[in-house]
Amino acid sequence: MTLGLKDAMAAAATDVACKNPCINSFEIQDGQVGNADIADGAVTDSKITGPISSSKIQKPANVIVVAKSGGDFASIQAAMDSINPTADNPYLIKVMPGTYVENITMKSYVHLQGAGRDVTTIQALSPSSAVITLNDLSLTTMIISDFTIRGGDYGIFNSFSSSLTIRGNTITGNNGYGIYNFYSSPVIIGNTIAENGYGIENTHSSSTIIGNIITRNGIDGISNASALPTIPIIRENTIMGNSRWGVHNGNGSSPTLIHNTITGNGGTNYTDIHVESSSFPNISFNVYDDITGDTGEGQFNVKSDGSLAPAP
Repeated sequence: MTLGLKDAMAAAATDVACKNPCINSFEIQDGQVGNADIADGAVTDSKITGPISSSKIQKPANVIVVAKSGGDFASIQAAMDSINPTADNPYLIKVMPGTYVENITMKSYVHLQGAGRDVTTIQALSPSSAVITLNDLSLTTMIISDFTIRGGDYGIFNSFSSSLTIRGNTITGNNGYGIYNFYSSPVIIGNTIAENGYGIENTHSSSTIIGNIITRNGIDGISNASALPTIPIIRENTIMGNSRWGVHNGNGSSPTLIHNTITGNGGTNYTDIHVESSSFPNISFNVYDDITGDTGEGQFNVKSDGSLAPAP
């Protein structure tokens, strides 16, 4: 006798203990149990037996609120100075709306979060200092998000840190650099970096730069330079209207540029992309109008009018 699928599964399940009322797995067809079938509170502590691995439990960050009034602290640096974060004891510093005139030195395992780039500003106390400084070999695992960062020599000075994410900020009006990376490889995503000296400088740094608007900076939009091989990944950015090169590649830097719009940079003396002889970029699937210097490699680039762009 040949058993049908359901009968065969039922036979195979006869040795599986099942106390009434119970339903064996072979009786449940795909799609029969949906969210509506699971009532709130149906799964309780008493129904969970055995240990739960600590890797399945994520410890929530400690939360400190900085506000002009009514918060735990009235200044960001005072909040930072009060904590000793660790990998097992991270902190979230939430900064409420307002302009905070101060210089910040970051610590590891901290998420520094504004209430939104349109409402929370960190203004440098001195135009010759960085607004936010990361300058310690031991620094790791940090996020800076949702601020306007302005008025310093550097917006963010990032030296020797690891595992830094810079997300969703407006970085503007800094005399030297919007973001300066030195021996660091941050993730820079979803920011507007405008009207600084340089937009982003990568020196000995293999940064990942995704989905940013980098515009109207007084020198380069992005500058990659290193005596050591570095491989920044630059993708899905809009890099427009910068006074010198949109993307400058030199001194051993070999970035990947993919799916970017790099147009309207350089005025009459410079170009959208510049490649020096010691740089070996891969440039593909971008929109740019002109490129100068030694060639890299890549394909499928077009001009802003839809015609083929000059080969990299």
